[in-house]
Amino acid sequence: MQLAKVVGRVVATVKQDTLTSVPLQWIQPIAANGVAVGRPIVAVDRVGVGPDEIVYFITSREAALTLENSFAAVDAGIVGKVDWVNVAGGRRLCAEDIEDAPLPPRSGNTNRDG
Repeated sequence: MQLAKVVGRVVATVKQDTLTSVPLQWIQPIAANGVAVGRPIVAVDRVGVGPDEIVYFITSREAALTLENSFAAVDAGIVGKVDWVNVAGGRRLCAEDIEDAPLPPRSGNTNRDG
């Protein structure tokens, strides 16, 4: 499992039947100190989280297990909401601590059409 911050919601009116009525969230993976790690990804949300909340998620084949139809085509699934993280005996991460944490720099053109 990995940590992430919800940075937005994905609205898709046309999607695979197995994803009907399943919310999609735009999440930014983070380290335990709240610093962004890697690029943002889209994840299915069966927990019911919102913007700026800290979550933990799974990827690969296991992500589909969060859905009623475990044969859905998904790469990431949110499985829980994080209240805080205790690292080495100290509280290191909670949503209030990283509300304004910077996102990693964008690399190149993100428009796939050119």
